[in-house]
Amino acid sequence: MRLSASLRYGLWLAVAGTAYRNRKEYGVPTAWLTHLVGNTITLLLPEWLRLLQHLTAVTSMPGVEPVVRTLDQRVRHDPRYAGYVAPLALGFVASHPSYSIYHGRWAERTILGFGIDSLPHASAAYALARLLSQTLLTLDAELPPHHPLAPLTRRAVPQVDLLAAAAVALVTLVWEVSEYQAHQAELNATGRDAAEINMQWSWPDAITDSISNLAGLLAAIMVRRRHQISAQHSTPLSSDPISI
Repeated sequence: MRLSASLRYGLWLAVAGTAYRNRKEYGVPTAWLTHLVGNTITLLLPEWLRLLQHLTAVTSMPGVEPVVRTLDQRVRHDPRYAGYVAPLALGFVASHPSYSIYHGRWAERTILGFGIDSLPHASAAYALARLLSQTLLTLDAELPPHHPLAPLTRRAVPQVDLLAAAAVALVTLVWEVSEYQAHQAELNATGRDAAEINMQWSWPDAITDSISNLAGLLAAIMVRRRHQISAQHSTPLSSDPISI
């Protein structure tokens, strides 16, 4: 078993254990069900794609094959995929009631207003931006000129950093709105004090989360551009535009 697969399976077991513990501690589904479902999709996506490839009626449809090859490269055959989905899983595992970093003594440890939870936020934003950028570049290389998506992809590639920024901004907005709604739902369902529920939300926290996401995005853009410069200075035989 490859190391990347072992890492994904281990993270899923940790997510499942945390979900079980959070269900017992907090009860309401917002504290565990959404995270369990989301991480099950991302951590086991290579396995879902493997099952999809057995559906020849789908994968053999005109225009679908280049997309499937792109997903294969970026999800199934790229060992870095496990690292890209790890921050989301670890961010949830860190909500375990026994050692949560989102409330209690760990949450009180801050530097300039930024808590430990800034780390999973920044790393998740970095991973999202890198995975999206690499997927777009891979798709551009896989699409034949006559493919319906080819013209759109050709125009999108020069704006890959802008698209990554838009994706991180959208996910940040959806995430913060969802956190606020989950926060209110848990308060109403449990009747507990705000400091005693699992899903914590406040304006200062939302601001630091957004800044952390921005930091992760900027780091991803810097890494992509550095790889691009390295590829441009390498010989044609050794350059690999898909890995930028």
